[in-house]
Amino acid sequence: MRVETLDANLGRQIDDVVTAMRAYVGHRTVWLDPFGMLWHAEPEDEELEALGHRYVGTFMQPKGDDLRDALRGLAWPRVECLSVQPRVSAPVQLAAAV
Repeated sequence: MRVETLDANLGRQIDDVVTAMRAYVGHRTVWLDPFGMLWHAEPEDEELEALGHRYVGTFMQPKGDDLRDALRGLAWPRVECLSVQPRVSAPVQLAAAV
């Protein structure tokens, strides 16, 4: 499966990642996590793959279009964030004191 357009949320993240990567002199790898968030890391960092992140590419101070081009065509499963709430039990009726 190929994706031709970017999710709007993902598109908004690209500018933030490009700006953040300008602070680095060397290459950085870009990753997409299972929730659709972009991450960047040192090229030697392999922890993100073990956590289920998908490798997008290795870049050196990319432009927004460079990331958009790399992300187009990638397909990834959409995972919804689950809300965990405590289980509500039925109220306990106390016996009336006699």
